[in-house]
Amino acid sequence: MVAVVNRSLPLPPETAALLDATLLRDRRALRQAWRRLDRADPAALAAWRERLAAAHARHAARAASVPPIRIDEALPIAAHADEIVRCLGTHRVIVLAGETGSGKSTQLPNLCLAAGRG
Repeated sequence: MVAVVNRSLPLPPETAALLDATLLRDRRALRQAWRRLDRADPAALAAWRERLAAAHARHAARAASVPPIRIDEALPIAAHADEIVRCLGTHRVIVLAGETGSGKSTQLPNLCLAAGRG
């Protein structure tokens, strides 16, 4: 007997929220596994949910390991920190230009962390 998998079934809202709180690499693999999953098989569904819980735990551990973000207010880039963080959150690529000594090299990693990158 061949089980027919309904690939069009969406994730339940509570499961989708948990999936959104995972690392991107885990999220992609879990979505693919969801599409292939035989939802009539309780063991397969339980195994998928265990994978989701493990991925969620990895994301939480990584988020907890982010160092405190401190922007040096003495540098000119600090005046534009909020705008840079907003741009990093909405665009895949940004070009940041500034004078030598403005804090681009030292503060940009902190701003990336503040934007949820890294």
